[in-house]
Amino acid sequence: MNIAERKKKLRLKVAEIKQSYSQIELQNFSEEVISTLELTELFQNAKVVLAYYSMPDEVNTHKWIKKHGLQKHFLLPVVNNSELILKKYVSEEKMSASAYGIKEPVGDTFPESEYDKIDLVIVPGVAFDRKLNRMGRGKGFYDRLLPKINAPKTAVCFDFQIFDNIPVDQGDRKMNMIVCQNEIIVE
Repeated sequence: MNIAERKKKLRLKVAEIKQSYSQIELQNFSEEVISTLELTELFQNAKVVLAYYSMPDEVNTHKWIKKHGLQKHFLLPVVNNSELILKKYVSEEKMSASAYGIKEPVGDTFPESEYDKIDLVIVPGVAFDRKLNRMGRGKGFYDRLLPKINAPKTAVCFDFQIFDNIPVDQGDRKMNMIVCQNEIIVE
């Protein structure tokens, strides 16, 4: 089985595991992950955070972004053709639904020339391993964006998304830290 087939199989396995939990359970798991993230020095010291506005099957970031939105500047990715561009999060009211059904901020694009102002990147994913590898949904959006940003990359995920090894290829980007419900994995 080649890497693409192994990734597809793992994505299906993780989706199946997620479906075995209720939305309430996943929300409780999300709160555990976010509470752990909030305790990290990386998050506490960050002033500009590139995060993501979660979809229903991801660690929920909505309340967390709102909670810290006055103390920190949040940037959120917006799908623009095959790339992610960044926009400032202002409020939930200043967002619109994308073609993927993800809420995205409206307004000006955060310039690439200012990516060095980003202190921390919070990354979603489908599966991760103990070597800090990440597997996304298969479109490569984050794999193309992350090399442009020097800030530490921190993945947030549920415990059941961590594996000893996941299939990776050359384009896949490693994380600096992974935060899940009961564990923090660092380089």
